[in-house]
Amino acid sequence: MSNLELRNYFEFDEGDLAANRAGRLSEEQSLKITEAESGANQIFFWAGVVFILMALAFSYGLFKPAVEVGWTIASTSDLVDSAIGLVVIWGILGFLAVGSFRLSKSKMDSSVQKVEGKVNFVKVEKRVPNSSSNGPKYRTEEQYELRVGRIAFEDVEEELLNTIEEGDTYAFYYTKDTKDILSCEFISKGK
Repeated sequence: MSNLELRNYFEFDEGDLAANRAGRLSEEQSLKITEAESGANQIFFWAGVVFILMALAFSYGLFKPAVEVGWTIASTSDLVDSAIGLVVIWGILGFLAVGSFRLSKSKMDSSVQKVEGKVNFVKVEKRVPNSSSNGPKYRTEEQYELRVGRIAFEDVEEELLNTIEEGDTYAFYYTKDTKDILSCEFISKGK
């Protein structure tokens, strides 16, 4: 594979590669990662808001009958049932809301990592959720992993299998937490 094909496939330029070789992100890569992280953080924040609103709606549903009859309670069991309902609702939805808010504030480790070695492609079977409501909840899907040393890059496109020669030596630069490939370079032909 030529360096130009690598650059086009992984969408990087010589400036990106030079920055990655130095162990840092280029300005363009840093901007892309920040934008992606910001979008994910907003999704988690609004998911937390939805969980809080759901908990409030369920709480209202529990107390609506009591409000309609003027807070007179027919029996102690009604009060206990409502209290248990509140604890369960706020326990579950509150936990989900707090988790979502925490995720919205978290920051991924996008430090540049490097792995160099012979390229191997491995076909793996993964259980993925079925998009159809009919039939089984999961289905088995075949995917390819790109393995270099002890690092596996999951779910690579078949186009890459036709582009990189298995057994050749490459250097890959990637983000630590997400293992997104930032750039790569050909080192030597395999034997």
